[in-house]
Amino acid sequence: MKMRFYALLSLCFMLPATWLSAQQDYHRCSSSEYLLQQLQADPSLAGRMQLIEDHTRQFAAENPDVSRAVITIPVVVHVVYRTAAENISDAQIQAQIDQLNLDFARLNSDAGNTPSAFSGLATGVNIQFCLAQRDPSGNPTTGIIRKVTTQTSFSTNNGVKSSSTGGDNAWPAGSYLNIWSCNISNGILGYAQFPGGAASTDGVVLLYSSIGSMSKPGTASPYNLGRTATHEVGHWLNLYHIWGDDGTGCTGSDNVGDTPNQAGENYGCPAYPKTDGCTVASPGVMFMNYMDYTDDGCMNMFTQGQSTRMNALFGTGGSRVSLLSSMGCQPVGPACGLATGLTTSAVGDNTATFTWAAVSGAVSYTVQYRATGSSTWSTASTATNSYTANGLVAGTSYEWQVKTVCSSNSSAFTASATFNTTGTQPCALATSLTTSAITSSSATFNWAAVAGATGYNVQYRLVGAASWTSAATTGTTYSVSGLAAVNNYEWQVQTVCASGSASFTGSALFTTASTCSDVYESNNTSGTAKTAPLNADFNGFISPSTDVDWFKFTTTSPNVKVKIDLTNLPADYDMILYKSNASTKLGTAANGGTTSEQIKYNATSAATYYLKVYGYSGANSATQCYKLRVSTSSTAFRTDGSTTDTEEEIEVLAEASLKVYPNPATNNITVEYLSTSNSNALFNIYNLGGQKVKEIQGSAFEGINKETFNTDMLSNGVYVLQLSINGESQMLKFTINK
Repeated sequence: MKMRFYALLSLCFMLPATWLSAQQDYHRCSSSEYLLQQLQADPSLAGRMQLIEDHTRQFAAENPDVSRAVITIPVVVHVVYRTAAENISDAQIQAQIDQLNLDFARLNSDAGNTPSAFSGLATGVNIQFCLAQRDPSGNPTTGIIRKVTTQTSFSTNNGVKSSSTGGDNAWPAGSYLNIWSCNISNGILGYAQFPGGAASTDGVVLLYSSIGSMSKPGTASPYNLGRTATHEVGHWLNLYHIWGDDGTGCTGSDNVGDTPNQAGENYGCPAYPKTDGCTVASPGVMFMNYMDYTDDGCMNMFTQGQSTRMNALFGTGGSRVSLLSSMGCQPVGPACGLATGLTTSAVGDNTATFTWAAVSGAVSYTVQYRATGSSTWSTASTATNSYTANGLVAGTSYEWQVKTVCSSNSSAFTASATFNTTGTQPCALATSLTTSAITSSSATFNWAAVAGATGYNVQYRLVGAASWTSAATTGTTYSVSGLAAVNNYEWQVQTVCASGSASFTGSALFTTASTCSDVYESNNTSGTAKTAPLNADFNGFISPSTDVDWFKFTTTSPNVKVKIDLTNLPADYDMILYKSNASTKLGTAANGGTTSEQIKYNATSAATYYLKVYGYSGANSATQCYKLRVSTSSTAFRTDGSTTDTEEEIEVLAEASLKVYPNPATNNITVEYLSTSNSNALFNIYNLGGQKVKEIQGSAFEGINKETFNTDMLSNGVYVLQLSINGESQMLKFTINK
């Protein structure tokens, strides 16, 4: 069957907006633009996925019909919830794990519904799943993490996979399958990451109401029998939709030899046999395969070819082979006993000996001690049931604890035992550190008064900075100013006594407020665009995820050249420059992450422009603004900012100037485009799977250009033409229909 390149992220189990029934309306995705964005954002992704594909083909060739040992994958379920309904029960989660195991073993109660024509291809997959019994640190766990969130829903931008965006961080992908349960927006039931993606986002996201089993359904009927998880875990194990997402008509492929070719996805529960333009006779399409889009109650099988493809991940050199050595499914051994009989002896000015009763099964002990009230422990390990601490401060109150370490696990630390070193007590540490009156540039530090203190030294800095700013005061508060907005700071205080000074306390942390007031709202549409000042910095604010900022500005002669800088980005923000009609694009700036954005447009006459600033895939910040500057000049802006005539100008192509015709085409296409300078031109043609199928080098001349290309080598389908000139790119879809 036809090979293809695949998108990193599969947005699955979504019904088209035109398909309506009694249940919720679901929306289907378009992945072609998304895939091209991913390829541009992560150039190494294509190579990683191709290596996995090569390994899969080699594994299948070398391991035909081999009996394999059962693989058990540890699962951690992150329940991210805002409402009681979203906080699904342990029993519901266990029911889902049970359904996964039944489906992957072909012990599902509806296996008998597989048509006889396909029953010889249906098989159990030697992969099972368990809720993790030990966490990454080796401690006992239920395999279920519960996290309250303020987010009403999550999208497919991986926000649920990070604590910083209201979700929960993944456990190590090399040892666990991460499943996130949450409320997903836009009617999406689930999405999964294929092998080859980033470890920090690896796993499966499920709509909470789809989680369940045939015996304990969820509430998202008819997608409530646990098959959303079966489908998505199939993607996580390198299975693609059975019809193939990389072509139109009958040209797609899932890279599995024993799944019949089919024209597209199926919905509901079709009557068997069902045929389409690819399979016009019995046995028809395999709509009951877990990798189709039918109702949960209509799915009941994987094929032998799909099983081999999944197992390739666990062969030598496979991308998920590390799961074979995971201890996540192994229960933690007998509990390590808590130490008892804590005593302190041989106490001096600077030393003390800690002793406790030996614990059966202990291989060592961890001791920690500190001055009472300090935030930092000193830690040591010993193989015996005693430890002598040195370097203590005379006349000081201390506390200490001990933890038992056994071969398979560790106990908790004991409660503290206390003692006082001998000698003259030095100046005491300050306590009860609090921060108040926090603004974008100032804050007030507070602490409790210390008996005998004659004054206090205060020091503060940006977290991670090399040096402190210091000050002295006789009171128990100190106010600072000149701080940077939306930054993390730490501060400490040192007590000063007549006999000497105490150590500095541990750090108290605080974050300065945002300077953003977002005076431009509401400007979410071009019709409500606010006028942007020229040649001056100004701030904007994108929050929540649906927020978009529109601005407009007008140039006047002779300063008609335009440069726009978008900086101080708290998240992945992009911008688009439009003509005065607010619909014709003049340029796009879409760097990844928090890299600053810039658009230069060297116009020849005065005009009005519209600018759209937005967060990529819903990126936003509730605390930090961005900085925008619209610069105008009578001199063309250059690549390095200089104004010498020897530098090459940056010109931005108007998207409306790119045309492809005829469309649909047969054997030739003509590309018409505008270039504002003489330059090289690069034409790339991609299929909807993201694979480059044709590359053409050309030369562009200032003005309107026309190029005609032969397309005999392209099969019927939809393609994307990418034109690149002087580092600027624009894309346009076209269709081949011979």
